Amino acid sequence: MSSLDPIGNGVTSQLVSMALDGALARHAAIATNIANAGTPEYQPVMARFDELVEQLRGRVEDRSLDASTERVVRTLKDSLESEPLAPDPRASKVELDVQMAYLAKNTLRYQALLTAQGKLTAMRDFVISEGKF
Repeated sequence: MSSLDPIGNGVTSQLVSMALDGALARHAAIATNIANAGTPEYQPVMARFDELVEQLRGRVEDRSLDASTERVVRTLKDSLESEPLAPDPRASKVELDVQMAYLAKNTLRYQALLTAQGKLTAMRDFVISEGKF
């Protein structure tokens, strides 16, 4: 393992990347719900990402668990890619105002994640250039 692994390929970088994938899945679920709002008996869907990421809560802070956390990240990423949308147990019908609120919230999260990814990339570039601009 090189000294750049924690920055370029570490758990934090993987989690940010996976969170971006999750935000895209969440956007797809919201778009699907909005598109089918008028469909009789349509069951709203939600991205599974939120429930999957609960399994990682607290593990990222404990650096001694990095190897096992990376395995969990891979498992979660595979789960997200294979089955990103599931029926939303909280909703029986699509409420457009609620979906628009979810969309606004998800957009802000996505922007924050992009900022975090940009900062991680800037740190990696700084280390690679040995602190020279």
